[in-house]
Amino acid sequence: MHRMFVALLILCLAACNPANATAELAESKKAIAAFHADANAGNFDDIYFESGDEMQNAADIADFEKFLGVVQNKLGKAGTSTQEGWRINYVNGMSMTVLNMKTVYEKGEAMETFTFKSSPKGPVLVGYNIQSNALIMN
Repeated sequence: MHRMFVALLILCLAACNPANATAELAESKKAIAAFHADANAGNFDDIYFESGDEMQNAADIADFEKFLGVVQNKLGKAGTSTQEGWRINYVNGMSMTVLNMKTVYEKGEAMETFTFKSSPKGPVLVGYNIQSNALIMN
């Protein structure tokens, strides 16, 4: 019984490896930079088709492009982003990474939440949320 507990503890510690979390955060930040670069260039369809099924099932391409178009029209292009918070959940050998970013746009600031799932090709965007007073007032 004691050996079984020790084996389970080692397995749990290996799954929650801080080195994995650091790598996943770094890859997710790169994906956010790519998201902003594509959005700034008006490549909304690239963002949509590179996102996961969860994101594509939430909105069709026309609604997604319209949404990001409104964000860009009201806020302008994205500038610097700073991380405000994060969390990673590991479930069944897959991770879900959530990053909260404070992004400075040309016409105001926004709090953005990006949700990524792990994949062999790197993080895949499955959720995006933006909150900004300037988005409402502009």
